[in-house]
Amino acid sequence: MAWNEDFATGIDEIDMQHKLLFDHTDMFCDVLSEGVGEKTYWSFLEFLQTFVQVHFGYEEQCMFAHRCPCAGKNKKEHALFSKFIRDQVADYERDGFDRQKANRLLSHVDQWLQNHIVGIDMTLRDCAPRDT
Repeated sequence: MAWNEDFATGIDEIDMQHKLLFDHTDMFCDVLSEGVGEKTYWSFLEFLQTFVQVHFGYEEQCMFAHRCPCAGKNKKEHALFSKFIRDQVADYERDGFDRQKANRLLSHVDQWLQNHIVGIDMTLRDCAPRDT
């Protein structure tokens, strides 16, 4: 899935972080389709772990600061996605690389990007002043 301006929240830092997630996901998808996903899977998981720690905290603070009506739901969904990523890391550490699991991870991240950004994060457009 590719980033486009329809995903923009109006908060430059959040949009930049979202773009970074789109880019990393697309790059890993390309590597996986080329048959060399095993070489970069751990790096992708590490990126996702760091992303959820940094981005989710920043975005949650922003939503609460601007009194977004979805702030509580956002925090709950972040907790579920964070657990999903931790579970993927644990699976990898236990079982090693599995192409089917890697494909499921990509599918889950793509669904997350579409559903969460559009359904939750976009409420920032109406709550926070747009960055200029």
